[in-house]
Amino acid sequence: PIEIFRAGQHVDSSGSLHNFSVDDVKAMAIVYSPARHESPLVLGHPEIDHPAYGWVKSLTATEDGRLMMQAGNVDPEFAADVKAGRYKKRSASFYPPLTPGNPVPGQWYLRHVGWLGAGAPSVKGLADVKFSAATAGGEVCFVLTAS
Repeated sequence: PIEIFRAGQHVDSSGSLHNFSVDDVKAMAIVYSPARHESPLVLGHPEIDHPAYGWVKSLTATEDGRLMMQAGNVDPEFAADVKAGRYKKRSASFYPPLTPGNPVPGQWYLRHVGWLGAGAPSVKGLADVKFSAATAGGEVCFVLTAS
């Protein structure tokens, strides 16, 4: 599993402060379903129609409020770039509960996981991830989206 988010007080990309409890993070994992919306692995935070380099197959939450993803169908060239350190950091993007288009209205729902090149993550203190031979690791940053 790859850590992509954690409970706590976080500032989104617009500068707004949000508080996420351990129960909020657990709810994110419970409501996630690829059948509703399979969240892609992307480069950065594209607005529309950019390639997906893999897919989030499932989410789990730890007892202390860390959100973990299992990825699948990862493009081998993308995996090599991650392993080489070109995209070390990650940023989870969520549909806010009241956003039109949210697959589960009323809940936070993972939109995509953006892999960052030189961008700095917003969520600090996440553990580095140990990857298999096909992938590499890093930290994540938190971004909210309104669309």
